[in-house]
Amino acid sequence: CGTAARQVRARRGVILANGGFEWDTALVEAFLRGPMRGAVSPPNNTGDALRMAMAHGADLANMGEAWWVPIVRIPGDIIDGQQRSRSVRLERTRPRSIIVNRSGRRFVNEACDYNSMAGAFHYLEPRGGYVNDPAWIVFDAEHLHRYGFLGVEPGGAAPEWFCESPDLAALAANTGIDPDGLAQTVASWNRGVAAGTDPEFGRGASAYDGYWGDDQADTPAGRTLGPLDTAPYYAVPLSVGAMGTKGGPRTDGDGRVLHVTGRPIRGLFAAGNAMAGVTGRAYGGAGGTIGPAMVFGFRAGRAAAAGDSSV
Repeated sequence: CGTAARQVRARRGVILANGGFEWDTALVEAFLRGPMRGAVSPPNNTGDALRMAMAHGADLANMGEAWWVPIVRIPGDIIDGQQRSRSVRLERTRPRSIIVNRSGRRFVNEACDYNSMAGAFHYLEPRGGYVNDPAWIVFDAEHLHRYGFLGVEPGGAAPEWFCESPDLAALAANTGIDPDGLAQTVASWNRGVAAGTDPEFGRGASAYDGYWGDDQADTPAGRTLGPLDTAPYYAVPLSVGAMGTKGGPRTDGDGRVLHVTGRPIRGLFAAGNAMAGVTGRAYGGAGGTIGPAMVFGFRAGRAAAAGDSSV
């Protein structure tokens, strides 16, 4: 059937709640603070709410931020005609895997919260550029056997999009990772694991680090620490992406969109990722997006139903 345009007049107000702008390349390049290589959200989050609010003179806030997350882009993995990005959470937390840059060096606590990892990926070296993006998640045969990897079941065969190599030197050659750096990093990592610690980044020192880890481990650190010592070895390209953006029109406590002059725009509200995120750069934990969306959606709905008494 056809999709004829319809005009609808809102008597009490309009609430913008149609997501962020992470699928719009122009907006991403204009506003986000650093690379964002792929969105995990549905492809229809293209900034419609942002443009509508801007057209009415909305003040903007938090525009450089997103709900950052490390991602893997599997060749041929398509959603609505677009390349899909998949967030990497369990795989980087479980034992026997590390993340390295092109120099073969670790640069972050792999098991920390995903949003906080963006700073490491966005590190900008004056000569080398974004030296940690792209990176590789490196793991061994025992990791794949025990835990699987991004849809590959435990003990399953490695798919073609894995870089599989018989030893670390071959893995470095096949990926372009510096071989000496990778060898030194793995040796240092294995020594730390044997001592039950990660002296470089403190992985395994907090309960959070092991939340998605191996729940059969004998110690809290053991839920996320494990040696890389069983061939073959694997590497998968890893980059920084987003679950959604955090920027948008500034609102008051009832979700009323504020004009650049500071006054509310009559009848216009926003909630969720369509508004400027109330948590700023921070990620408060599980429900960090849905919680504020529910609160401000509820408050905006009540304010709109009351007739938007601010105007």
